Amino acid sequence: MKIAYIIFFVFLTFNLSAGERFLNYDDVPQQILERIKEGANHTITQMHSQGVTAFDYNEDSVRLLSDIITNERLHLSEQAKMLLPEIWGAYLGEVLIRKLGGKWVKLGDQYGVIIGKSHICFPLNKVHKQIVNGEVDSIYGFYLSTVKTANALAEQ
Repeated sequence: MKIAYIIFFVFLTFNLSAGERFLNYDDVPQQILERIKEGANHTITQMHSQGVTAFDYNEDSVRLLSDIITNERLHLSEQAKMLLPEIWGAYLGEVLIRKLGGKWVKLGDQYGVIIGKSHICFPLNKVHKQIVNGEVDSIYGFYLSTVKTANALAEQ
């Protein structure tokens, strides 16, 4: 009888998506979503005001922002180090959503982007890591690996 239960449990587990088995996230409230979009738009507006008129929701702009973070991170104030991950992370997440689909979710006390049924990434955290650690934690590398992972998952 124990074997029958184990087989049933294994069968049930494999018929659920990874998201149904492991991910317990919440939808982001509309007010927070609006703030995220404002942060993303603010990033683009600021770049345009600095003369970077081609800056948009695309890979080249993510690469440029990554380079800016690497070059300027040691000169940022403590206040900027706390604020910029939210603004630039919102932008990075919106780029991923526009490229791959997905949506903002809340997992525990963190905001992330879920792509497909099972891949959650955390762009705000990644921006913070690049500010702290430099190019080794590049948001451009994060973007490329997230796109690659999402495409591989889509092929399954």
